Amino acid sequence: MSHVIGEVSMSLRRTDGKVDEDLVWSTSGVDVFEPSIPWRTFRWRNGQKHYSGTHWSSTMRDHVVYESRLELTRLLYADFDQDVTAVFAQPFLLTATVDGRERRHVPDYLVVREKDVPLVVDVKPRHLLTRPKVNFALGWAREVVLSRGWDFEVWSEPPEVELANLRFLAGYRRDWLFDEDLLAEIREEDLHGATLGDAFRAFPRHPEWKVRAAVLRLLWCQHFVTDLTAVLSQRHVLRQGPATVVGAGRRDLPRPIDESELDGDEDEPVCRMPGSRSGGHVSGAAVRVGVGTRLKYDGEVVVVEEMFGSAAGNELLVRDGAGRRFRLSLRVSLSSGRATVIAAEPGPQADDDRETASVLFALLSEEELAEVRERAAHVNEVLTGFRSGSEEVPEPGEPRPQYAATVSKLQRYEAKATELGVSVRTIKRWVRAFLLDGEAGLVRGGPDRGSGDMGGLGRADERWVEMALEIMAEHEKDSKPTRAKVIRSVGPRLAARYGEGEVKLPTRATAYRWLEELERRLPTFRLSTKRNRDIAARPPGAYGKLRPTRPGEYLLMDTTRLDVFAMDPITLKWVQAELTVAMDWYTRCITGLRVTPVSTQSIDVAAVLFQTYRPRPPGKGWPSWALWPDHGIPRTVFVEREALEEGDAQDGEVKGAAGPALVPETVVVDHGKPYISEHITSVCQRLGLSIQPARLRTGRDKGPLERFFKTLREGPLEVLPGYKGPDVFSRGERPEREAFFFLHELEAIIREWTACVYHRRAHRGLLDPNVPGLRLSPAMMFEHGIARAGYIEVPRDPALGFEFLKTEWKQLHHYGVEIRKCRYNGPGLDGYRGESSEYTGPKGKGLWPVQVDPDNISYIYFRRPDTRRWHALQWEHAPALKFPVSEGAIELARKVAGEKSPFPDDERAVAELLERWHLGLGLTLPERRLALRQAREQSAFDLPETVWDDVRALPSVARVLAGSDNDADETGAAGAVPYEGAVAGDDDEDDELEGPDDGDFYADALEDA
Repeated sequence: MSHVIGEVSMSLRRTDGKVDEDLVWSTSGVDVFEPSIPWRTFRWRNGQKHYSGTHWSSTMRDHVVYESRLELTRLLYADFDQDVTAVFAQPFLLTATVDGRERRHVPDYLVVREKDVPLVVDVKPRHLLTRPKVNFALGWAREVVLSRGWDFEVWSEPPEVELANLRFLAGYRRDWLFDEDLLAEIREEDLHGATLGDAFRAFPRHPEWKVRAAVLRLLWCQHFVTDLTAVLSQRHVLRQGPATVVGAGRRDLPRPIDESELDGDEDEPVCRMPGSRSGGHVSGAAVRVGVGTRLKYDGEVVVVEEMFGSAAGNELLVRDGAGRRFRLSLRVSLSSGRATVIAAEPGPQADDDRETASVLFALLSEEELAEVRERAAHVNEVLTGFRSGSEEVPEPGEPRPQYAATVSKLQRYEAKATELGVSVRTIKRWVRAFLLDGEAGLVRGGPDRGSGDMGGLGRADERWVEMALEIMAEHEKDSKPTRAKVIRSVGPRLAARYGEGEVKLPTRATAYRWLEELERRLPTFRLSTKRNRDIAARPPGAYGKLRPTRPGEYLLMDTTRLDVFAMDPITLKWVQAELTVAMDWYTRCITGLRVTPVSTQSIDVAAVLFQTYRPRPPGKGWPSWALWPDHGIPRTVFVEREALEEGDAQDGEVKGAAGPALVPETVVVDHGKPYISEHITSVCQRLGLSIQPARLRTGRDKGPLERFFKTLREGPLEVLPGYKGPDVFSRGERPEREAFFFLHELEAIIREWTACVYHRRAHRGLLDPNVPGLRLSPAMMFEHGIARAGYIEVPRDPALGFEFLKTEWKQLHHYGVEIRKCRYNGPGLDGYRGESSEYTGPKGKGLWPVQVDPDNISYIYFRRPDTRRWHALQWEHAPALKFPVSEGAIELARKVAGEKSPFPDDERAVAELLERWHLGLGLTLPERRLALRQAREQSAFDLPETVWDDVRALPSVARVLAGSDNDADETGAAGAVPYEGAVAGDDDEDDELEGPDDGDFYADALEDA
């Protein structure tokens, strides 16, 4: 349907936040979109079903936003398309006068192609395309786009197998992670016609896991192509040429259809599947398919005009609402779910008010079942003369004379009625029910659904039940009500809605029994209110989940408050601790963890992410089977020569890592400030990581990680001194008095338990669908993933840690760089002092990027453009300090010194603050938090050896608990010297830094998160 299009304009949102309105749409060129940003940002709300996030696009070399997983599929296809040169999300606001009324529309994507005109893409599920409102909006937008010389596409669900293959190959889209020499060697080899398995084994000089990843990289780059419509396997044949994908884009739109046109008219019910639908109903269920039959195909009504046979089977020639004709395979159309038959006559439906025969018989007692069988035998005798219904298995004396085949049917009815003492009408009703539904039609009265005096809802008035559920649902976010309150509220509300006396109220005892039944549907009275809210937030349909296909595809990150108290090394009092963890979803391996005091900041999250690339070294005395090789490949997959040589370790040195090294592809995080901070977003952008935020208040989106926290609590934590339980109801009288371990010791315990126990224990959630019943541990699953998908080596650049620091944009003065009124200088600035950079954008504008560690402000780091090497710039007062000072510490020191002197000096201010910390007296709330962070023994990005600790049975824990570990005692004493930390960051409020000291700093530690 064409529309009358009037004036057309578009609006862009620039990177600086300004909006260019009412721009004239050019018929060629897309340069105007280069400095623009998405028109709107994705929104989050409680109860949201779809996932929004940012995808790292290999085409753009940058983040591109998406508002649903369906939009993400379009980005994957755009990255795979070699003709695509740019992708812009929500590129502009389109304003047009349509049929005399102003309309506005924001397309989902603008795809710029090298060999074709730009493509405007709108993403909609296939079942929504026939809705009039959606169809109208897409229709006029399509007409406007085509009239300007551009192309238009509506993207829906792509084929599942093809999408799964592209998702798998997308893990190899980051080019800098692969060995160029190996890629060149594979390109030179003639692998045309070889299978994928042959290509994996064609280079014996290189490890197979490395060759596998490189071949899959070339498959993504389309140097090789193969059939992506079947699940990738080693039997796939490689060939050369352009890759072809089916995708889900369509240039036209289906005819809009009102829902009532299909479902509301009883004369045209939709037959969803041919066959029997209800309690043994065996006739009238078939639907004729022939000329004139109407089908619903991909949401559009088509009419069969001709049927003919072919080598592939029966085919149909159909015509749609626009008069276009095309051919369909009858078998494929009906079996794939894309087409459903619109029945021309009424017939049995899936929603018929009848039970299946198996359900009816299961609800009968032995006596009732025997009665039905006896009645069926009588009906068989009337119809055939034999109680079994077949002359091949006759009983003695059959057929009796009154039921012989020569006797008329009416006489047989009369004879059976006389024999059983019932009327002839009853016999006829039995026969009719038997012929229609078989033995199930002879069940008397239908299934027993319970009764009011049995505790069910069999006799309950639906209006009473509906009102009770409505009242119970109102308390979802309120305090827990009593059953008596709900019962008292039902009566007046029913009278107000239906009238006084219209709904008969049950007795009090009956109402209590009914509420007991309703409690199963909507928990309200028995569980805690928090648990009730979690249950109420469950999705009404089947649970969906992201299904990782290889190690590193999804990295789960989250922070939890530990259920054990730690020791404050400054005041030797208990303190609350938080644990930040990174987990690979495919393998369940813990790739990074960090224990922090009081609260977690973005620098802590970056440190955990850094451990995924650079695992921490193992502790002293760890067993050899708990160690991972430095290169990250399990030794069962790749054995290095050094591992076969004896006497490798010198002076007790332990080689290896505490966990696997991994290159993640997508980071799944929640909406906490440290995770959505600019610091973490910029780190992911530089490293080529996509970000998938979990839905608000939906812990199941990170289910495996939440389960790890529970396993951790029920494993090592509950046996440690200072354990306080998961909530206040599980807490002892004074668990804080038992706090014994310092923060670094607590982290060492968790780290070793993870390596020695968690990674080596079989998990029920880990399985191989091809080998049912095989129990796998995270370490074994990691080996399985490498054997399946190869291994992408972690970048070996020793300067990788600088990528995880916070970026600040500053000017290079003749005296150096000034940050937070601190001056930094060094020879690395020579040649660039006073110059403007070539960086543009809202943050560049001629400024230079420098990397800052908030936990150590003694140095900042600058990378020279000519050599691309990092140089440390030292703070002018750093030589006067014996250890690092954090960003928060210098700010607080200035504030404290400013109260004493109008001209505070940084060096003197820090010295006074350190003196107060050493004394441990008169500390304010911010000072104590800073002292806790300063007291940590390791920096966020240093990799010192950790103490070998574990749960009681581990030697180090036993030594500490027994008081025999002198080194641990010395470490605890040394912990009283502060050295690093930052508190004025992502999680601290301004009033916390300025509030008075109430003398009860540890009171809030007993509050549950």
